[in-house]
Amino acid sequence: MVVGILLVIMVPIFYYAVTESTSQIRINQAEDTVNSLAKAADSVYALGPGSRDYVVVTIPSGVTGSYVNESEVLLAMDISGTSIDIIGYSRARMVGKLPAEAGSYQIPVEMLESGIVQIGEGNDTLPPSIIYAYPSGRITFSDITLKVNTNEPASCRYDDIDMAYETMQQHLQGSLMSHESYLGTLSEGNHVYYARCKDSAGNLMTGSSVINFTINTTVISGQTGNATNDTVEHNPPIITLVSPADGYIDNEGIVLFRFDVSDESVVAFCELIMNDAIKTTATSISKIQTNNITKSGLDYGSYNWSINCTDQYGNKGTSSRRAITINYTQDHDAPIVFLMAPADNTIRNYWLIRFSYNASDATSAISYCTLHMNGTLDTGGTISWNVVDDIVAENNAESITIPLFRANYTWMMSCTDNSYNANEGYSETRSLRVNITAGEDAFVNSCAGWCGLQGLSTGRCDNSETRCANDCGLPYSSNHNCYAGSSVSAQYCLGGSESDTCCCIL
Repeated sequence: MVVGILLVIMVPIFYYAVTESTSQIRINQAEDTVNSLAKAADSVYALGPGSRDYVVVTIPSGVTGSYVNESEVLLAMDISGTSIDIIGYSRARMVGKLPAEAGSYQIPVEMLESGIVQIGEGNDTLPPSIIYAYPSGRITFSDITLKVNTNEPASCRYDDIDMAYETMQQHLQGSLMSHESYLGTLSEGNHVYYARCKDSAGNLMTGSSVINFTINTTVISGQTGNATNDTVEHNPPIITLVSPADGYIDNEGIVLFRFDVSDESVVAFCELIMNDAIKTTATSISKIQTNNITKSGLDYGSYNWSINCTDQYGNKGTSSRRAITINYTQDHDAPIVFLMAPADNTIRNYWLIRFSYNASDATSAISYCTLHMNGTLDTGGTISWNVVDDIVAENNAESITIPLFRANYTWMMSCTDNSYNANEGYSETRSLRVNITAGEDAFVNSCAGWCGLQGLSTGRCDNSETRCANDCGLPYSSNHNCYAGSSVSAQYCLGGSESDTCCCIL
Protein backbone atom coordinates (compact mmCIF):
# COMPACT_ATOMS: atom_id res chain seq x y z
CA MET A 1 0.00 0.00 0.00
CA VAL A 2 2.77 2.40 0.96
CA VAL A 3 4.71 1.50 -2.20
CA GLY A 4 1.65 2.20 -4.33
CA ILE A 5 1.16 5.61 -2.74
CA LEU A 6 4.84 6.48 -3.29
CA LEU A 7 4.59 5.49 -6.94
CA VAL A 8 1.53 7.67 -7.41
CA ILE A 9 3.49 10.60 -5.98
CA MET A 10 6.88 9.96 -7.59
CA VAL A 11 5.90 9.00 -11.17
CA PRO A 12 4.39 12.42 -12.06
CA ILE A 13 7.37 14.18 -10.44
CA PHE A 14 9.81 12.02 -12.38
CA TYR A 15 7.88 12.56 -15.63
CA TYR A 16 7.87 16.33 -15.10
CA ALA A 17 11.61 16.40 -14.37
CA VAL A 18 12.44 14.36 -17.47
CA THR A 19 10.16 16.53 -19.64
CA GLU A 20 11.68 19.77 -18.37
CA SER A 21 15.23 18.44 -18.88
CA THR A 22 14.45 17.33 -22.45
CA SER A 23 12.84 20.69 -23.25
CA GLN A 24 15.88 22.59 -21.99
CA ILE A 25 18.21 20.42 -24.10
CA ARG A 26 16.13 21.21 -27.22
CA ILE A 27 16.20 24.93 -26.42
CA ASN A 28 20.00 24.80 -25.92
CA GLN A 29 20.40 23.03 -29.27
CA ALA A 30 18.29 25.67 -31.01
CA GLU A 31 20.23 28.52 -29.38
CA ASP A 32 23.55 26.94 -30.37
CA THR A 33 22.31 26.54 -33.96
CA VAL A 34 21.14 30.12 -34.52
CA ASN A 35 24.11 31.68 -32.69
CA SER A 36 26.68 29.54 -34.55
CA LEU A 37 25.17 30.46 -37.92
CA ALA A 38 25.01 34.16 -37.01
CA LYS A 39 28.66 34.18 -35.91
CA ALA A 40 29.73 32.39 -39.10
CA ALA A 41 27.80 34.98 -41.11
CA ASP A 42 29.73 37.76 -39.33
CA SER A 43 33.03 36.05 -40.14
CA VAL A 44 32.46 35.51 -43.87
CA TYR A 45 30.94 38.98 -44.18
CA ALA A 46 34.12 40.49 -42.78
CA LEU A 47 36.31 38.43 -45.14
CA GLY A 48 34.42 39.61 -48.23
CA PRO A 49 32.75 38.09 -51.31
CA GLY A 50 33.61 34.46 -52.06
CA SER A 51 34.37 33.60 -48.43
CA ARG A 52 32.69 30.39 -47.29
CA ASP A 53 32.46 28.46 -44.04
CA TYR A 54 30.67 25.28 -42.97
CA VAL A 55 28.83 25.06 -39.66
CA VAL A 56 27.77 21.76 -38.09
CA VAL A 57 24.46 22.28 -36.28
CA THR A 58 21.72 20.17 -34.73
CA ILE A 59 18.09 20.98 -35.56
CA PRO A 60 16.13 19.78 -32.50
CA SER A 61 12.73 18.13 -32.57
CA GLY A 62 9.72 20.35 -32.12
CA VAL A 63 10.79 23.03 -34.62
CA THR A 64 7.61 24.42 -36.17
CA GLY A 65 9.17 26.99 -38.49
CA SER A 66 12.31 28.92 -39.37
CA TYR A 67 13.52 31.84 -41.39
CA VAL A 68 16.75 33.55 -42.36
CA ASN A 69 16.33 37.17 -43.30
CA GLU A 70 18.15 40.47 -42.88
CA SER A 71 20.03 40.26 -39.56
CA GLU A 72 18.11 37.38 -37.94
CA VAL A 73 18.27 33.59 -37.92
CA LEU A 74 15.12 32.23 -36.25
CA LEU A 75 13.86 28.84 -35.13
CA ALA A 76 10.25 28.67 -33.90
CA MET A 77 9.67 25.82 -31.44
CA ASP A 78 6.81 24.14 -29.64
CA ILE A 79 7.78 23.45 -26.03
CA SER A 80 5.08 21.63 -24.05
CA GLY A 81 2.34 23.31 -26.07
CA THR A 82 3.92 26.79 -25.92
CA SER A 83 5.44 28.48 -28.98
CA ILE A 84 8.79 30.22 -28.49
CA ASP A 85 11.19 31.94 -30.90
CA ILE A 86 14.95 31.35 -30.68
CA ILE A 87 16.81 34.12 -32.54
CA GLY A 88 20.45 34.69 -33.47
CA TYR A 89 21.58 38.14 -34.62
CA SER A 90 24.26 39.01 -37.18
CA ARG A 91 25.74 42.27 -38.44
CA ALA A 92 25.45 40.95 -42.00
CA ARG A 93 22.39 40.89 -44.23
CA MET A 94 21.42 37.24 -44.63
CA VAL A 95 19.19 35.10 -46.82
CA GLY A 96 18.63 31.37 -47.01
CA LYS A 97 16.75 28.47 -45.48
CA LEU A 98 17.30 25.99 -42.66
CA PRO A 99 16.46 22.26 -42.72
CA ALA A 100 12.95 21.46 -41.53
CA GLU A 101 13.60 17.96 -40.18
CA ALA A 102 15.35 17.24 -36.87
CA GLY A 103 18.93 16.03 -37.17
CA SER A 104 22.56 17.09 -37.59
CA TYR A 105 23.57 19.07 -40.67
CA GLN A 106 26.63 20.69 -42.17
CA ILE A 107 25.34 24.05 -43.43
CA PRO A 108 27.38 26.24 -45.79
CA VAL A 109 27.63 29.98 -45.03
CA GLU A 110 28.87 32.07 -47.97
CA MET A 111 29.43 35.77 -48.63
CA LEU A 112 27.95 36.58 -52.07
CA GLU A 113 29.09 39.22 -54.55
CA SER A 114 25.88 41.12 -53.82
CA GLY A 115 27.06 41.79 -50.26
CA ILE A 116 24.53 39.34 -48.78
CA VAL A 117 25.44 36.24 -46.77
CA GLN A 118 23.78 33.02 -48.01
CA ILE A 119 22.86 30.47 -45.33
CA GLY A 120 22.51 27.00 -46.84
CA GLU A 121 22.82 26.06 -50.48
CA GLY A 122 21.79 28.87 -52.80
CA ASN A 123 19.63 26.77 -55.12
CA ASP A 124 16.25 28.36 -54.37
CA THR A 125 14.31 28.44 -57.66
CA LEU A 126 10.77 28.56 -56.28
CA PRO A 127 8.92 31.89 -56.27
CA PRO A 128 7.21 33.10 -53.10
CA SER A 129 3.45 32.87 -52.74
CA ILE A 130 0.89 35.04 -50.98
CA ILE A 131 -0.93 32.93 -48.42
CA TYR A 132 -3.13 35.63 -46.92
CA ALA A 133 -4.54 38.89 -48.31
CA TYR A 134 -6.57 41.55 -46.53
CA PRO A 135 -9.18 42.94 -46.84
CA SER A 136 -11.48 40.61 -48.73
CA GLY A 137 -15.20 40.21 -49.36
CA ARG A 138 -17.73 42.77 -48.18
CA ILE A 139 -16.48 45.16 -45.51
CA THR A 140 -18.21 47.92 -43.54
CA PHE A 141 -15.32 50.35 -43.08
CA SER A 142 -13.55 52.63 -45.56
CA ASP A 143 -10.19 53.35 -43.87
CA ILE A 144 -8.13 50.74 -45.69
CA THR A 145 -4.71 49.17 -45.14
CA LEU A 146 -3.72 46.49 -47.63
CA LYS A 147 -1.99 43.53 -45.99
CA VAL A 148 -0.49 40.34 -47.42
CA ASN A 149 1.46 37.49 -45.80
CA THR A 150 3.94 35.41 -47.80
CA ASN A 151 5.24 31.90 -47.24
CA GLU A 152 8.85 33.14 -47.08
CA PRO A 153 10.69 36.45 -46.63
CA ALA A 154 10.01 38.60 -49.69
CA SER A 155 9.51 42.09 -51.08
CA CYS A 156 6.04 42.85 -52.48
CA ARG A 157 4.43 45.41 -54.77
CA TYR A 158 0.86 46.12 -55.84
CA ASP A 159 -1.16 48.07 -58.39
CA ASP A 160 -4.75 48.51 -59.49
CA ILE A 161 -3.86 46.99 -62.88
CA ASP A 162 -2.44 43.49 -63.29
CA MET A 163 1.15 43.73 -64.56
CA ALA A 164 4.66 42.35 -64.02
CA TYR A 165 6.37 42.85 -60.64
CA GLU A 166 9.02 45.24 -62.04
CA THR A 167 6.44 47.62 -63.50
CA MET A 168 4.16 47.79 -60.46
CA GLN A 169 4.39 51.27 -58.99
CA GLN A 170 3.36 50.78 -55.35
CA HIS A 171 5.38 49.04 -52.65
CA LEU A 172 4.06 47.06 -49.71
CA GLN A 173 6.20 47.79 -46.65
CA GLY A 174 8.03 44.87 -45.01
CA SER A 175 10.77 42.48 -46.11
CA LEU A 176 9.91 39.43 -43.98
CA MET A 177 6.58 37.61 -44.33
CA SER A 178 4.19 40.42 -43.38
CA HIS A 179 3.64 43.33 -45.78
CA GLU A 180 1.26 46.29 -45.75
CA SER A 181 0.42 49.65 -47.31
CA TYR A 182 -1.99 52.27 -45.99
CA LEU A 183 -4.42 53.49 -48.69
CA GLY A 184 -6.42 55.96 -46.63
CA THR A 185 -10.19 56.41 -46.90
CA LEU A 186 -11.69 54.84 -50.04
CA SER A 187 -15.09 55.38 -51.62
CA GLU A 188 -17.93 52.88 -51.30
CA GLY A 189 -18.08 50.17 -53.93
CA ASN A 190 -15.84 47.45 -55.32
CA HIS A 191 -12.03 47.77 -55.24
CA VAL A 192 -9.54 45.39 -56.84
CA TYR A 193 -5.75 45.36 -56.39
CA TYR A 194 -3.07 43.00 -57.70
CA ALA A 195 -0.01 42.00 -55.66
CA ARG A 196 3.20 40.21 -56.62
CA CYS A 197 6.31 39.41 -54.62
CA LYS A 198 10.01 38.62 -55.10
CA ASP A 199 12.12 36.56 -52.69
CA SER A 200 15.73 37.15 -51.65
CA ALA A 201 16.97 34.75 -54.35
CA GLY A 202 15.33 36.87 -57.06
CA ASN A 203 12.47 34.48 -57.80
CA LEU A 204 9.37 36.34 -59.00
CA MET A 205 5.70 35.46 -58.80
CA THR A 206 4.50 34.87 -62.37
CA GLY A 207 0.89 35.66 -61.51
CA SER A 208 -0.77 38.20 -59.24
CA SER A 209 -2.68 37.58 -56.07
CA VAL A 210 -5.99 39.43 -56.35
CA ILE A 211 -7.16 41.56 -53.40
CA ASN A 212 -10.87 42.05 -54.04
CA PHE A 213 -13.20 43.78 -51.58
CA THR A 214 -16.39 45.83 -51.55
CA ILE A 215 -16.96 48.72 -49.16
CA ASN A 216 -20.57 49.01 -47.98
CA THR A 217 -20.93 50.94 -44.74
CA THR A 218 -24.63 50.13 -44.56
CA VAL A 219 -24.12 46.37 -44.21
CA ILE A 220 -25.80 45.00 -41.08
CA SER A 221 -23.50 43.22 -38.64
CA GLY A 222 -23.57 39.49 -39.29
CA GLN A 223 -24.52 39.74 -42.97
CA THR A 224 -22.80 37.23 -45.19
CA GLY A 225 -20.27 38.65 -47.63
CA ASN A 226 -19.23 37.47 -51.06
CA ALA A 227 -18.55 33.98 -52.40
CA THR A 228 -15.69 33.53 -49.92
CA ASN A 229 -18.44 33.20 -47.30
CA ASP A 230 -16.69 35.67 -44.97
CA THR A 231 -18.84 37.03 -42.14
CA VAL A 232 -18.46 40.71 -41.35
CA GLU A 233 -18.06 41.44 -37.64
CA HIS A 234 -17.16 44.60 -35.76
CA ASN A 235 -15.85 43.32 -32.44
CA PRO A 236 -12.16 43.88 -31.71
CA PRO A 237 -9.92 41.04 -30.47
CA ILE A 238 -9.83 40.54 -26.72
CA ILE A 239 -6.27 40.32 -25.38
CA THR A 240 -5.28 38.93 -21.97
CA LEU A 241 -1.71 39.49 -20.81
CA VAL A 242 -0.10 36.40 -19.29
CA SER A 243 3.47 37.40 -18.44
CA PRO A 244 5.60 39.08 -17.30
CA ALA A 245 3.62 40.30 -14.31
CA ASP A 246 2.98 43.98 -13.67
CA GLY A 247 6.05 45.55 -12.07
CA TYR A 248 8.39 42.77 -13.23
CA ILE A 249 12.15 43.49 -13.02
CA ASP A 250 14.33 41.91 -15.73
CA ASN A 251 18.09 41.56 -15.23
CA GLU A 252 19.13 40.35 -18.70
CA GLY A 253 17.66 42.72 -21.30
CA ILE A 254 15.85 39.84 -23.05
CA VAL A 255 12.16 39.44 -22.21
CA LEU A 256 9.55 36.88 -23.25
CA PHE A 257 6.13 38.55 -23.50
CA ARG A 258 3.17 36.10 -23.40
CA PHE A 259 -0.49 36.77 -24.10
CA ASP A 260 -3.78 35.11 -25.06
CA VAL A 261 -6.15 36.49 -27.69
CA SER A 262 -9.71 35.63 -28.72
CA ASP A 263 -11.83 36.96 -31.59
CA GLU A 264 -14.81 36.03 -33.74
CA SER A 265 -12.61 36.05 -36.87
CA VAL A 266 -8.99 35.46 -37.89
CA VAL A 267 -6.44 37.56 -35.99
CA ALA A 268 -4.18 39.01 -38.68
CA PHE A 269 -1.33 40.29 -36.49
CA CYS A 270 -0.39 41.52 -33.01
CA GLU A 271 2.09 44.20 -31.94
CA LEU A 272 4.22 44.63 -28.85
CA ILE A 273 3.91 48.26 -27.70
CA MET A 274 6.52 49.70 -25.32
CA ASN A 275 6.30 53.31 -24.21
CA ASP A 276 3.80 53.99 -27.02
CA ALA A 277 6.15 52.68 -29.75
CA ILE A 278 5.76 49.48 -31.79
CA LYS A 279 8.70 47.22 -30.94
CA THR A 280 7.78 43.93 -32.66
CA THR A 281 5.00 42.59 -34.90
CA ALA A 282 3.90 38.94 -34.85
CA THR A 283 1.81 37.49 -37.70
CA SER A 284 1.29 33.83 -36.75
CA ILE A 285 -1.32 34.34 -34.04
CA SER A 286 -3.09 31.49 -32.24
CA LYS A 287 -6.51 31.82 -30.60
CA ILE A 288 -6.03 28.44 -28.88
CA GLN A 289 -2.52 28.56 -27.43
CA THR A 290 -0.66 31.30 -25.57
CA ASN A 291 1.30 33.53 -27.96
CA ASN A 292 4.92 34.56 -27.38
CA ILE A 293 6.91 37.59 -28.48
CA THR A 294 10.60 37.68 -27.52
CA LYS A 295 12.26 41.09 -27.44
CA SER A 296 16.04 41.32 -27.13
CA GLY A 297 18.35 44.28 -26.63
CA LEU A 298 16.19 46.13 -24.11
CA ASP A 299 18.21 48.80 -22.33
CA TYR A 300 18.14 50.01 -18.74
CA GLY A 301 15.00 51.91 -17.79
CA SER A 302 11.31 51.77 -16.96
CA TYR A 303 8.72 50.84 -19.59
CA ASN A 304 4.97 50.47 -20.00
CA TRP A 305 4.04 47.62 -22.30
CA SER A 306 0.86 46.31 -23.91
CA ILE A 307 -0.27 44.18 -26.85
CA ASN A 308 -2.39 45.41 -29.78
CA CYS A 309 -4.09 42.85 -32.07
CA THR A 310 -5.95 43.44 -35.35
CA ASP A 311 -8.33 40.97 -36.97
CA GLN A 312 -8.96 40.39 -40.68
CA TYR A 313 -11.74 42.99 -40.73
CA GLY A 314 -9.55 45.75 -39.36
CA ASN A 315 -10.95 45.65 -35.82
CA LYS A 316 -8.19 46.58 -33.40
CA GLY A 317 -8.06 45.47 -29.77
CA THR A 318 -5.73 46.75 -27.07
CA SER A 319 -4.73 44.97 -23.88
CA SER A 320 -4.25 46.51 -20.48
CA ARG A 321 -0.88 48.08 -19.70
CA ARG A 322 1.77 46.68 -17.44
CA ALA A 323 5.00 48.13 -16.10
CA ILE A 324 8.40 46.51 -16.52
CA THR A 325 11.83 47.62 -15.35
CA ILE A 326 14.96 46.59 -17.24
CA ASN A 327 17.78 46.40 -14.72
CA TYR A 328 20.40 45.76 -17.38
CA THR A 329 22.50 48.28 -19.27
CA GLN A 330 23.30 47.33 -22.83
CA ASP A 331 26.94 47.72 -23.79
CA HIS A 332 27.47 50.88 -25.83
CA ASP A 333 31.26 51.05 -25.38
CA ALA A 334 33.38 50.35 -28.43
CA PRO A 335 36.61 48.33 -28.13
CA ILE A 336 39.88 50.25 -27.96
CA VAL A 337 42.38 49.21 -30.62
CA PHE A 338 46.11 50.10 -30.69
CA LEU A 339 48.44 49.31 -33.59
CA MET A 340 51.84 47.91 -32.64
CA ALA A 341 53.64 47.09 -35.90
CA PRO A 342 54.59 47.84 -38.59
CA ALA A 343 55.17 51.48 -37.70
CA ASP A 344 53.60 54.18 -39.85
CA ASN A 345 55.40 54.72 -43.20
CA THR A 346 57.42 51.51 -42.83
CA ILE A 347 59.25 50.23 -45.95
CA ARG A 348 59.61 46.45 -46.23
CA ASN A 349 61.84 44.46 -48.58
CA TYR A 350 60.13 41.17 -47.81
CA TRP A 351 56.61 40.24 -48.90
CA LEU A 352 55.39 38.30 -45.84
CA ILE A 353 54.17 40.93 -43.38
CA ARG A 354 53.02 40.45 -39.80
CA PHE A 355 50.56 43.06 -38.52
CA SER A 356 50.47 43.33 -34.72
CA TYR A 357 47.86 45.03 -32.57
CA ASN A 358 46.39 45.17 -29.09
CA ALA A 359 42.66 45.36 -28.28
CA SER A 360 40.59 45.73 -25.12
CA ASP A 361 36.97 46.37 -24.14
CA ALA A 362 35.79 47.77 -20.82
CA THR A 363 32.45 45.97 -20.73
CA SER A 364 32.22 42.98 -23.08
CA ALA A 365 34.60 40.46 -24.57
CA ILE A 366 36.13 40.90 -28.02
CA SER A 367 34.25 38.80 -30.60
CA TYR A 368 36.65 39.30 -33.50
CA CYS A 369 39.01 41.83 -35.09
CA THR A 370 39.50 42.67 -38.75
CA LEU A 371 42.55 43.87 -40.66
CA HIS A 372 41.45 46.34 -43.36
CA MET A 373 43.95 46.94 -46.18
CA ASN A 374 43.90 48.95 -49.37
CA GLY A 375 46.78 49.01 -51.81
CA THR A 376 47.84 50.69 -55.05
CA LEU A 377 49.88 48.22 -57.11
CA ASP A 378 53.06 49.23 -58.93
CA THR A 379 51.71 47.40 -61.95
CA GLY A 380 48.51 49.44 -61.87
CA GLY A 381 45.16 48.87 -60.25
CA THR A 382 44.10 48.60 -56.65
CA ILE A 383 43.54 45.74 -54.21
CA SER A 384 41.88 45.44 -50.82
CA TRP A 385 41.60 42.84 -48.06
CA ASN A 386 39.51 42.35 -44.96
CA VAL A 387 41.10 39.59 -42.88
CA VAL A 388 39.37 38.39 -39.71
CA ASP A 389 41.07 37.30 -36.49
CA ASP A 390 38.28 35.56 -34.54
CA ILE A 391 40.30 34.41 -31.51
CA VAL A 392 41.42 37.55 -29.71
CA ALA A 393 42.92 37.79 -26.22
CA GLU A 394 42.37 41.22 -24.71
CA ASN A 395 45.36 43.35 -23.65
CA ASN A 396 47.73 40.99 -25.46
CA ALA A 397 49.77 41.34 -28.60
CA GLU A 398 47.78 39.75 -31.45
CA SER A 399 48.97 39.40 -35.02
CA ILE A 400 47.84 38.58 -38.55
CA THR A 401 50.45 37.54 -41.13
CA ILE A 402 49.67 37.79 -44.85
CA PRO A 403 51.68 37.84 -48.12
CA LEU A 404 51.54 41.10 -50.08
CA PHE A 405 52.33 42.40 -53.56
CA ARG A 406 54.67 45.23 -54.51
CA ALA A 407 52.50 48.23 -53.69
CA ASN A 408 51.78 51.18 -51.44
CA TYR A 409 49.27 50.31 -48.70
CA THR A 410 47.12 51.87 -46.04
CA TRP A 411 45.93 49.64 -43.22
CA MET A 412 44.01 49.72 -39.97
CA MET A 413 42.33 47.36 -37.49
CA SER A 414 38.75 47.25 -36.26
CA CYS A 415 37.45 45.11 -33.39
CA THR A 416 33.87 44.13 -32.57
CA ASP A 417 32.67 43.10 -29.12
CA ASN A 418 30.23 40.29 -28.36
CA SER A 419 27.48 42.50 -26.96
CA TYR A 420 23.96 42.71 -28.41
CA ASN A 421 24.91 46.01 -30.08
CA ALA A 422 28.10 44.51 -31.59
CA ASN A 423 30.02 47.74 -30.89
CA GLU A 424 32.95 48.30 -33.23
CA GLY A 425 36.16 50.21 -32.40
CA TYR A 426 38.78 51.42 -34.87
CA SER A 427 42.50 52.03 -34.74
CA GLU A 428 44.44 54.76 -36.48
CA THR A 429 45.33 54.30 -40.17
CA ARG A 430 48.95 53.65 -41.13
CA SER A 431 50.89 53.53 -44.39
CA LEU A 432 53.14 50.71 -45.59
CA ARG A 433 55.43 50.25 -48.61
CA VAL A 434 56.32 46.75 -49.85
CA ASN A 435 59.15 46.58 -52.40
CA ILE A 436 58.71 42.97 -53.46
CA THR A 437 55.86 40.79 -54.68
CA ALA A 438 54.77 37.62 -52.89
CA GLY A 439 56.70 34.59 -54.18
CA GLU A 440 59.77 36.48 -55.36
CA ASP A 441 63.16 35.56 -53.87
CA ALA A 442 64.29 37.67 -50.93
CA PHE A 443 67.32 37.41 -48.66
CA VAL A 444 67.42 38.45 -45.04
CA ASN A 445 71.00 39.55 -44.39
CA SER A 446 70.89 41.86 -41.39
CA CYS A 447 69.53 42.11 -37.88
CA ALA A 448 67.16 44.84 -39.05
CA GLY A 449 65.98 42.65 -41.91
CA TRP A 450 65.34 39.70 -39.64
CA CYS A 451 63.30 41.86 -37.28
CA GLY A 452 61.32 43.17 -40.23
CA LEU A 453 60.48 39.61 -41.24
CA GLN A 454 59.05 39.07 -37.76
CA GLY A 455 56.68 42.00 -38.19
CA LEU A 456 58.73 44.33 -36.00
CA SER A 457 60.27 47.59 -37.13
CA THR A 458 64.07 47.52 -36.89
CA GLY A 459 66.76 45.69 -34.94
CA ARG A 460 70.14 46.05 -33.33
CA CYS A 461 72.77 43.89 -31.66
CA ASP A 462 72.96 44.35 -27.92
CA ASN A 463 74.84 42.75 -25.03
CA SER A 464 72.34 43.68 -22.33
CA GLU A 465 70.19 40.68 -21.55
CA THR A 466 67.66 42.73 -19.57
CA ARG A 467 66.95 44.90 -22.59
CA CYS A 468 66.29 41.79 -24.64
CA ALA A 469 64.40 39.80 -22.01
CA ASN A 470 60.85 38.66 -22.56
CA ASP A 471 58.21 41.17 -21.40
CA CYS A 472 60.79 43.62 -20.10
CA GLY A 473 59.28 46.89 -19.06
CA LEU A 474 55.76 46.21 -20.34
CA PRO A 475 54.06 48.11 -21.79
CA TYR A 476 56.69 48.77 -24.43
CA SER A 477 57.78 52.40 -24.59
CA SER A 478 60.83 54.49 -25.33
CA ASN A 479 61.09 55.35 -21.62
CA HIS A 480 61.87 51.74 -20.80
CA ASN A 481 64.43 51.47 -23.63
CA CYS A 482 63.13 47.96 -24.03
CA TYR A 483 63.16 45.61 -27.00
CA ALA A 484 61.11 42.54 -27.91
CA GLY A 485 62.97 39.75 -26.25
CA SER A 486 60.61 37.07 -27.56
CA SER A 487 62.10 37.60 -31.04
CA VAL A 488 65.85 37.09 -30.77
CA SER A 489 68.44 35.50 -32.98
CA ALA A 490 72.17 34.78 -32.88
CA GLN A 491 72.54 34.78 -36.65
CA TYR A 492 73.31 38.40 -37.46
CA CYS A 493 75.43 39.68 -34.54
CA LEU A 494 79.04 38.73 -35.23
CA GLY A 495 82.05 39.66 -33.10
CA GLY A 496 82.84 42.97 -31.49
CA SER A 497 82.06 44.00 -27.99
CA GLU A 498 78.36 43.17 -28.36
CA SER A 499 76.88 39.77 -27.62
CA ASP A 500 75.34 37.73 -30.40
CA THR A 501 71.73 38.73 -29.63
CA CYS A 502 69.52 40.48 -32.17
CA CYS A 503 66.97 42.67 -30.39
CA CYS A 504 63.94 43.86 -32.37
CA ILE A 505 62.47 47.28 -31.61
CA LEU A 506 58.70 47.46 -31.49
